[in-house]
Amino acid sequence: MGLKFLLFPFQWLFLLFSALRKACYFSGVFKRHIFNIPVICIGNISTGGTGKTPHTKYVSSLLSEQGYSIAILLRGYKRRKKGIFECRKDHSIVDIGDEAMEYMNMNLPDVRVFVAGNRKKGIRFIQQEFSDVQVIIMDDGFQHYRVKPGLSIVLSDYHNLYIHDYVLPIGRLREPASALKRADMLVITKSPKVYSPLIFKDLASKLRTQHDFHMSYLDYGDLKPLFEENGGLSTQSGDFYTIFLLSGIVNPYPLEEHLRRFCMDLQKFEFPDHYEYTEKDVKKLRDEFEKHLIKNKIIVTTEKDVQRLKKDDIKEFLVDLPVYYVPINVGLHNNAQKSFDKKILDYVAENSGNHEIHTGKNQIQP
Repeated sequence: MGLKFLLFPFQWLFLLFSALRKACYFSGVFKRHIFNIPVICIGNISTGGTGKTPHTKYVSSLLSEQGYSIAILLRGYKRRKKGIFECRKDHSIVDIGDEAMEYMNMNLPDVRVFVAGNRKKGIRFIQQEFSDVQVIIMDDGFQHYRVKPGLSIVLSDYHNLYIHDYVLPIGRLREPASALKRADMLVITKSPKVYSPLIFKDLASKLRTQHDFHMSYLDYGDLKPLFEENGGLSTQSGDFYTIFLLSGIVNPYPLEEHLRRFCMDLQKFEFPDHYEYTEKDVKKLRDEFEKHLIKNKIIVTTEKDVQRLKKDDIKEFLVDLPVYYVPINVGLHNNAQKSFDKKILDYVAENSGNHEIHTGKNQIQP
């Protein structure tokens, strides 16, 4: 805890303000809006790093495969283009933010991406302007009380569980753990890809949650070149002595552990979440890379950092170097995938305007 105990008075002020705000919505002083369209919220009670983006992509792909037309709605953190709008191919990362750009790169024909600071207004905009949208997925928004989602999925990082954390400003929790009572599903993310039932049993005893929680893991794909100019460079596993990892995410630990399997030496260049790289940053990386005498070396970054590094003023310092990114997918342990998928598909089918079409269609079989 250290000197953090000095922040306890501020924590109580934060808790008081949060409780008053919540009370205003849940007592009816402020209105909560329910929409006549399936609304799924994928959020957390911490300040980030739980894997909302890959889980939102997973749910979007799942519903898209079932023939639904999907709208992903998010705030568009650090975007400069104001207002509520649909993201297009001609938008830049500066216009819409890095997370929205990552969703755009999914290239799923039935998935649109929208940004709106006010989720209620964002949903209304989508319904008014895009009547073919059948499901709305909110990236974040568990604390956006104006909207009452039909299905709330809360994520918690296996390596930074909410039960071991404190409320702001002492810890990273936006709300106390009791807020999970509002959730419909709990997912413990970034868990070990290979684990024994004892881990699940031990975790269940610690969480003591009313939810039948699921455990997901990150499944890393093959390295892909960041720039088209690097497409011919080899990325065969085992070829590398040193990997330089450039990351601007909350918790790169799982990725670090993954990359250590393919190199003898991992050099880390870590920056805060949503970090805007500068010429100075990439010049330093380039200098360190070139000074390293080992030949078998590459630079690896995250899928979230791709678009920030493709900006012209940054790209010019990296384009002639072997720079790659790691695609990330989500997997669920044991029979959790069938259970997780079924809950989502059942909710959407039961609350969709074309209930008759989707009920029973391509459903997960027991």
